[in-house]
Amino acid sequence: MKSVKPCIVCLMLAVLLVAGTPAPGFCKLKSGDAVPLFTLQDLNGKTYDLAAMKDQPMVILYFFDAASRPSQQGLLSLDELAKKYKDTDLIVWGITRSPLAKVKQFVKKAKPSFPILLDKAGVSDKYEAKLVLPTICILGPDLKLLDFFQGGGKTTEIMLVKLAQRQLQRHRPELAKAISEKVVKQNPKNVEAKTIKGYAELKTGNIKAAEKTFYDLSRTKGKGEILGKEGLSQIYARKGDAAKARRLATEVEKKSGQRALVNIVKGDLLFSENKVKDAEKEYLKAIAKKSASPSHRAMAYNQLGRIYATKGQWDKSRKMYRQAVALDPYYIEATSNQGFTFERQGKWSEALAYYRRALALNPHDLFASTLAAAARKMVILQQDKERQKALARQVAEVVKRYKAGAPVKPATEDGWTTQEAMVVTILEPVESGGLSVRDGFTRVLAMNLAQQINASGRVKAVDPLLLQMVLEKLGLKKKDLAREETQMKLGRAFKARLVVKGRLFHLLDGSIIHLKLVDTDDGKVAASIEREFASTATLAKDMRLLNRELLTTIMTHYPLKAYVVDVSGGQVLINLGKKQGVITGTRFDVIETKPPVTYKGKTFSPKPSVVATLEVFKVEDEFSYAHILKDQRRPVYKDDKLIEAVAQLGEDETKLW
Repeated sequence: MKSVKPCIVCLMLAVLLVAGTPAPGFCKLKSGDAVPLFTLQDLNGKTYDLAAMKDQPMVILYFFDAASRPSQQGLLSLDELAKKYKDTDLIVWGITRSPLAKVKQFVKKAKPSFPILLDKAGVSDKYEAKLVLPTICILGPDLKLLDFFQGGGKTTEIMLVKLAQRQLQRHRPELAKAISEKVVKQNPKNVEAKTIKGYAELKTGNIKAAEKTFYDLSRTKGKGEILGKEGLSQIYARKGDAAKARRLATEVEKKSGQRALVNIVKGDLLFSENKVKDAEKEYLKAIAKKSASPSHRAMAYNQLGRIYATKGQWDKSRKMYRQAVALDPYYIEATSNQGFTFERQGKWSEALAYYRRALALNPHDLFASTLAAAARKMVILQQDKERQKALARQVAEVVKRYKAGAPVKPATEDGWTTQEAMVVTILEPVESGGLSVRDGFTRVLAMNLAQQINASGRVKAVDPLLLQMVLEKLGLKKKDLAREETQMKLGRAFKARLVVKGRLFHLLDGSIIHLKLVDTDDGKVAASIEREFASTATLAKDMRLLNRELLTTIMTHYPLKAYVVDVSGGQVLINLGKKQGVITGTRFDVIETKPPVTYKGKTFSPKPSVVATLEVFKVEDEFSYAHILKDQRRPVYKDDKLIEAVAQLGEDETKLW
């Protein structure tokens, strides 16, 4: 019999919160090694090449015996989850050396959603999956081994707990919760699975459910009490009860000295109190706990990287981020943070490379996608001389207007008609409060708002790249932009009617954005907007809602105004078009003004009455065509006044008009 060497800890059975123990089983590969590549076929002769899966964040290889029910147990559990959660990217390849007849019998009965591959090339030998089955390998980015398991029964439960943790790391809390609940249903005493369930609930914003899960755990004895109180310390920190959070964190630290999360909780609280040096000490304590969960140590490394980045210590910051990713390969926050350190230094190619790595982990990550788009634009610009010249001319024109300091007011030929589309200058908000896990939050917020506003067609936002280059040319720093006079001069230089500025305040349970819309004509605040971002996991949705509220606010305070040029049947020609911000679907109220009424020495000015409503169906540069909607009170005539009708949208609506 071929001898088998003990595996050098191919995996740490560390759930999110628990220092691990060696997995049952042996392998020649070590965690972090690139695995052997292979090509196999399924029953239908379809070829599967592992090399082609290099860009997948996770691939599970499940070696099993098609004639053994215990060997199939884990595969069937994974298949059940994949069928229930069809929108997840759970990629599993079943691999077997069993006789063809047995494989056909298994496939016919189980009807797996995963491919079942026939190992006729000795792949099982390369993965030490011959003597003990099942053998399960969880592969991470670049097809590197993350976790290795051998054996059924209890090992299947261990494998599922580890997989739940990995899904939590990948920002798949719903799937992590489902897997952990499945484990708990089979084994109610599995405290690691219950803990993952609590953190999955916390990541989805269900703080009440998470608090109950951790409270129930804290009432048990042993490991469950530690995990429960540790989770509660984070819950109370997020709820703003710093004293209770610290008390629980200290209690956990005394009972179990290798708990790193409690130091992170303390560090975050200290940073929010502006005690940066003390916060740094707590994060350093966390990374020193070698037996702590790798995920928690990664969090501490990331926070240290954020602190050093605020001081401009880029190399030191990047070193911390690299350590974080080494411990947790799915740590997308640390990956994109590395990119932002390069961006701060103007090294756009390097920044783009890290943003792309982050997008490989999650193509829908708002931070990485927004920052990558800007970096890509800069890389292309550096290679396009003509574009550089054109942009330089634009910058020079804006700088000239800024230095001249002359206000730019839109001309109104007839005193009513909107002459130009609304232009806004969006400044990056001022950041304060706690230490956000993600660097570049204000940059992403401003850029994403500008992108969405421009996509609407109704309002034009100044190009963030142009704004950045103008600021650099003028030598304006953050302290300069804090002055209202500078803000107004900058807005007028861009011919913007509004300057959007604000403050982003980080709490432990999210962030609050407070925006002010300042009119460049008179310097007065036209409107204010406040919105809470629950977490970076829901940032994309929160940004859409913020954008919708911003657009609606602008339209309400600065509606388009027009005249009826001609009426032909139910079709109306309007003297506004794309140039003024009209888009298909824009609605206008036909209004009828009434003269002031004087009664017993008092004068009353009636509001204009709406006599009909129009909806635009065709838009040209200077004119638009609209249909008359139902319920008109009188016919629409030439020279009737029109004013934009702004609908107040609910949070579930996806269209602005």
